[in-house]
Amino acid sequence: MKNPWKYISYGVTAALIVAMAAATFVEKFKGTEVALQSIYHSPWFIGLWAVLAVCGLVWLVKRKVQKHVFTFAFHIALVVILAGAMVTHLSGESGQIHLIQDKENARFETDEGNEVSLPFSLRLEKFTILYHPDGKHPSDYQSLVTILPEGREELISMNHILKYKGYRFYQADYDQDLSGSILAVSRDPWGIAITYTGYILLLISMLGFFFQRGSAFKAAVHRLTDGLTPGKKRLVALIPIVFVCLIPAFWFLLTGTIGKHWKMIPVLATPLLPVHVLSMMLSYTLLLATAVIGIIGLLANNKKKYVDVSLMTLYPAVFLLAFGIFIGAVWANISWGNYWGWDPKETWALITLLVYSFAIHGNAMGLFKKPWQYHLFVILAIFAVVITYFGVNLILGGIHSYA
Repeated sequence: MKNPWKYISYGVTAALIVAMAAATFVEKFKGTEVALQSIYHSPWFIGLWAVLAVCGLVWLVKRKVQKHVFTFAFHIALVVILAGAMVTHLSGESGQIHLIQDKENARFETDEGNEVSLPFSLRLEKFTILYHPDGKHPSDYQSLVTILPEGREELISMNHILKYKGYRFYQADYDQDLSGSILAVSRDPWGIAITYTGYILLLISMLGFFFQRGSAFKAAVHRLTDGLTPGKKRLVALIPIVFVCLIPAFWFLLTGTIGKHWKMIPVLATPLLPVHVLSMMLSYTLLLATAVIGIIGLLANNKKKYVDVSLMTLYPAVFLLAFGIFIGAVWANISWGNYWGWDPKETWALITLLVYSFAIHGNAMGLFKKPWQYHLFVILAIFAVVITYFGVNLILGGIHSYA
């Protein structure tokens, strides 16, 4: 076996896909705690991610991918994000604190049921529910608290957190008589910093990839545009990038209307909503396009040509999917203090990303020796998108079931 790292990476990725898919159904029928303990937080599951990171890096180095700066940086970013998740899992603290109006509280209950003392105390001055103009649908939940002994007042609301001495407080729930507020508590100074570093590197590498010489994307564009004038070649190469540019355009368009005309629940009232949704929807649309191209490619005489057409669509689709996932993670961290909660929708989005990683790395892995094999794969892979978009809502539920 010339390159065992390749086959180990291939096998571990497949195992992770199966494990995560199974976990979403375990959560549905056995509960979240069972899924977390038996799969998501289990040593063997964490170990699989560690093996994938190590073997994947070794394989990349042996293939001298480091010569392609942005491609290598993209994979390094994924490893950094995994490292941040590991640090969070090992050293982070999270839980809830229940505040009663006009009373101090310096202790919070961890997710494991233990009580932990804070190096300061909080006093709830007032909890308020704000409503949309119709007076029926809440637009925000706000807790006015005083930090003691400093005596400083701070307002905590949905998508607006309190940061103090390494702790982060998020609006989570409230007492029905409005006399008390429940805040989520998180302390994770190192894990968040490492993870966000990975996110920034991921964004930079994705943007740079489309301008990188020698990439598989550039090679596919070159083969398709061979014989065209330089101007037409540049135009063809820019078509997929236009989809990415649509995100800020729609962002400016939608942020002016979201919250004003739509009765959004408070957690959705954020400028990150259109960015997250548009990147995911554009990704799903482009992935559907690869399936359609795959069908055409299977029926065409020149199947290899349609592989190149598909790759021009596939790369921006996968990068948009990765971008949408990490924007969703940032949003979750701002809203709930946890950038990854293994909700079925986000889990299946990650599964979809891993499934399509086989399509992108197929030639390097030796999976697709003939063009028809690639076309068949992208046709079948669309079922991961269907489950993510429709199946989770109809069957699995979760906090994204409205989406």
